[in-house]
Amino acid sequence: MATFEINGNEYELKLNYEAIKLLNNAYKGGSMELIGQVLSSNIEVFPVIIHAGLLHTGENISKQQIEEELSNKINNQKLSLEDLRQLGGELVTENFFFKPTLDKMLASDPKMKKAYEQLMSI
Repeated sequence: MATFEINGNEYELKLNYEAIKLLNNAYKGGSMELIGQVLSSNIEVFPVIIHAGLLHTGENISKQQIEEELSNKINNQKLSLEDLRQLGGELVTENFFFKPTLDKMLASDPKMKKAYEQLMSI
């Protein structure tokens, strides 16, 4: 279960329909570009996916609040790229909605599939 802490409150991150729509519209290439951004661990994708993952809470947490929390955690060495990569994997690339598409992409390139499995520790 992916979680994220903001102001001392820990929230479960989930992608519902509204979150998936938000993510799809976040990048010109839609879901395919999103998957690519997550796989490449682009630091700028993480506020976007965390924000989407928090929509189900109904607490109206802003992307700016998330970016401030990420900045604080990284600056205080409490959050690493590995932590973010795992979060992105759990929330997006291993999510029931996106995983079948990713699996098809990986099936066409055995080297890419092996690298992905090593990163995800599958």
